[in-house]
Amino acid sequence: MLITIILLPGAYESYFGKDYVSLAGKNYSSNDVKKTNPGAYARYRKEIATLTKNLLGEFAQEKLFELASKDAGLPVDDILKQGFSPRVPKEEELLAIYELYKGQLNGQSFAQARLQILGLVQSQEEQEYQRGKYRELLQKYPIEFKIKEPEVVRVSISGKNNPSIGNETAKITVIEFSDFECPFCQRSQEVNQRLREKYKDQIRWVFRDFPLPFHENAKYAHIAANCALTQNKYWDLFPLLFQYTGKLSKAKVDELAVQAGVNKKQFQECTENPSAIQKEIDADIEEGQKNGVSGTPAFFINGIFVSGAMPFEHFDEIIQKELKN
Repeated sequence: MLITIILLPGAYESYFGKDYVSLAGKNYSSNDVKKTNPGAYARYRKEIATLTKNLLGEFAQEKLFELASKDAGLPVDDILKQGFSPRVPKEEELLAIYELYKGQLNGQSFAQARLQILGLVQSQEEQEYQRGKYRELLQKYPIEFKIKEPEVVRVSISGKNNPSIGNETAKITVIEFSDFECPFCQRSQEVNQRLREKYKDQIRWVFRDFPLPFHENAKYAHIAANCALTQNKYWDLFPLLFQYTGKLSKAKVDELAVQAGVNKKQFQECTENPSAIQKEIDADIEEGQKNGVSGTPAFFINGIFVSGAMPFEHFDEIIQKELKN
């Protein structure tokens, strides 16, 4: 018997899995988000790929344990513990751990906390042993993911009239939105420096201001950096500000500016009349927010959005792909 399905207006998209929101009689899909907020769309696509990998990874792990259990003739729960024998640490080792963490033990003496510390040490060693066993299982039953790479979404964002390092015509342009008082931004500077050293003339690095409102000293630090820029001392002051993240009082910033070699009188005149510079900082914040920046650090690598202080390898992989294009 032939069954004909008649879809009412609007139901066609839902039936075939197209998600959308309707407003004032007009439908909007993720493609509209892609056009108006590419940064948010890029995060959405990346999160989908991550969730897919996690879902398939958990499933594959269960199947791996089932195969190993069948081959070894052991219950699944015993597979990773097979061959493990807990070590009994020496008293000196337990005492050293106690001294290291006694501030977190609610005033317990070593005798009171000993069994707790012993259990922690043995638990950590068992976990390390299990990780090794799992790696062995992966050698015998390899897991290979075949997941479609997230769509590359590029944001058209300007680096003009902002301080930069590197070749103006470099194939790779990294635009960093950052905050001198942000500890994650401070942490990312080592990775940023490594990338610049590795790629040299192939990379241009642009810095844009994004002082967060809850970092009360950040605003003045960014004003000071831009005042140093007018004297061509920006990149002399830049590393000093990040060196003292979390300690950037006005007095400290002024001290660092002098250390960086600014003309003290000109610098003071600039910081006391910062309206033009504040306008430029506000423009940076506005453009960042418009393109999906909600926290720091945030980066655009040839327009590809990267949020957070990611490891060197994450940036390196993107840059390598860009250089091949």
